[in-house]
Amino acid sequence: MTREELEKAYQSALDTAAKQLSYRALSVSALREKLLSKGHSEDAADYAIAWLLERGLLSDSRFAESTVHSYERRGYGELRIRQELRRRGVSREDADTALEDYEPDGDALRSLLEKKLKGDLSDPKQVQRTIAFLQRRGFKWGDIRRALNEYGAELDEQFD
Repeated sequence: MTREELEKAYQSALDTAAKQLSYRALSVSALREKLLSKGHSEDAADYAIAWLLERGLLSDSRFAESTVHSYERRGYGELRIRQELRRRGVSREDADTALEDYEPDGDALRSLLEKKLKGDLSDPKQVQRTIAFLQRRGFKWGDIRRALNEYGAELDEQFD
């Protein structure tokens, strides 16, 4: 490959990367996968990523923070957010840093409880289904238990 062809390949990868990032934020690994799937060579993909990282236009830590805030606003718990970060190619270190100050939103949990239980705590099966729903959304058992207690549920040993 001539120098001119190589420069053209690198510029094409950079253009594709910029276009992908204009649609939505991506992690470094997700962007790399996109570039490779669009037919760019590994060298060209690495060049584009290095160029963007060098200029601060691509950052896994900023991407992780943004993802945490987005999923938190949508009513998801820490475990589900962590899973989403992993799925999107964010390193464990960046995920841990982004989730460092995470506190489950008690109001969001109470709102979800109200939506599911509608003030009726008399049906243990419905309470169980609600607990399972909150666990699927990524909330930890301790947070769910605290929210249920605040909601007025008296949990017995069947829930431990």
